[in-house]
Amino acid sequence: ERPLVASLAPRPSAWPFCAPQMAETPSPAASTPEELAAAQAAKRAEIEAKLEALRLKRAKEEEQKTAYFGEHPGITCDGCGVAIVGYRYKCKDCPNHDVCETCYDSHQRGVVTNNLGKQVISSKPEDHRFVLYKDKSFQPLVKKAAGLTEAKSAKTKPNDPCPCGSGKKYKKCCNT
Repeated sequence: ERPLVASLAPRPSAWPFCAPQMAETPSPAASTPEELAAAQAAKRAEIEAKLEALRLKRAKEEEQKTAYFGEHPGITCDGCGVAIVGYRYKCKDCPNHDVCETCYDSHQRGVVTNNLGKQVISSKPEDHRFVLYKDKSFQPLVKKAAGLTEAKSAKTKPNDPCPCGSGKKYKKCCNT
């Protein structure tokens, strides 16, 4: 049995910010403070790994998303009736149903609009699955970065000291 310890601190279950799963008795798996600290460190490492994976996933999505940003000639938004410039979202379930980014955002909030009125579409958000889309007529507005270029190393001139470290001039050592 554990010895009874008196304390002036309130019981953990009485704290308003404590999670309901916290109990006064320690779990049987972690009976010593060292084991408890090790378990907490392992859980923290697991959570940090998940967060890093999520950050990488979001960064990759943002990088890929720029490939879809541009002009979509001849395509008008079925939600607001405006020519689509920017991101174009196409419904996987409805034939020829395209929306702009603004209408896609309102769709995410549960509002489906059909101001164009050229076709009959469902007003239920759950009937639509939108994905980023571009076709052959797509004209990108964002140019891809050429990537980082490496700085060229300074060319060794004939009268410079040899880079091999011999102390001789380059033209009399390694330039031969």
